Amino acid sequence: MSKPSHSAELSSETPSLAIVERVAALDGTDPLSLPPLYDAVDPEALDSLFQSSRTDGPWTTGAVQFTYYGYDVRVDADGEIAVES
Repeated sequence: MSKPSHSAELSSETPSLAIVERVAALDGTDPLSLPPLYDAVDPEALDSLFQSSRTDGPWTTGAVQFTYYGYDVRVDADGEIAVES
């Protein structure tokens, strides 16, 4: 992935919700008009993966990468989410 279009760390929102909201903001569309995130990645598994890392302590390495609605998405072990076009 080249230059980030939108990058931020997770707050209290789940990674799946943050991704859909950021893609919608970058695309200038309503989040509800986007296709289901499940078409790209299992949102429950993604949220569970990062929820357990917050509960059990921070990860030090690793990331999840996938493409959603034409955007490259990367969620890093530290909770940072990058969305690039």
